[in-house]
Amino acid sequence: MDKITTCVFDAYGTLFDVNAACRELSKEVGDKWNELSSLWRIRQVEYTWLRNSMKEYIDFWKITSDALDYAMETLNINNIKLRDELLSLYLKLEAYPEVKSVLKTIKNMGLKTAILSNGNNKMLESAVINANIKTLLDEILSVDECKVYKPASVVYDLVGRKMGVKKQNVLFFSSNAWDMHAASNYGFKTIWVNRSDSTLEKLPGKPDKIINSLEQIEKIFKN
Repeated sequence: MDKITTCVFDAYGTLFDVNAACRELSKEVGDKWNELSSLWRIRQVEYTWLRNSMKEYIDFWKITSDALDYAMETLNINNIKLRDELLSLYLKLEAYPEVKSVLKTIKNMGLKTAILSNGNNKMLESAVINANIKTLLDEILSVDECKVYKPASVVYDLVGRKMGVKKQNVLFFSSNAWDMHAASNYGFKTIWVNRSDSTLEKLPGKPDKIINSLEQIEKIFKN
């Protein structure tokens, strides 16, 4: 792929496994752990969109805890200790197994790397340190900088503003189709990391490539 100087990654679902917290505590959660994880994630994302529409920004940690409270209440899981443990684990979400080697490969190609995420600075720093990938990232960009969530265009503006790169030279990776569509519509080249074999949304923008895992990244640059 020509003229790419910078690879930018969404964090949650793309680099870090959002199901890891509920899966780790699956014995405590019980057979509802998968349902809890899914509902937690859905509400987490939906709350960012709704708060954008209402112009009522709060940071992503509060969004995350509110979404968990909603999910637990909906599923009749009344356990404060479990709630606190799940939130604690969210600060240390597992990275997908291929993430570290993929970032090393990209850096060895002489490209810059960054995270662009709805997560706040504390959340992202904690996850990055836990995954031992901080030295492989040139920037960790949080929406806390602009006080609005994706898919607002001012979020994608952060890449050019902070890294001094033109949008056409950015390759953006996201497992969230809506995020990929928005980044493509903004002007980034985009890769949809379609980990769950989902369907493209009916939205502006389209992926330049679709992959199922970041392990396939070398094929992207060879083609």
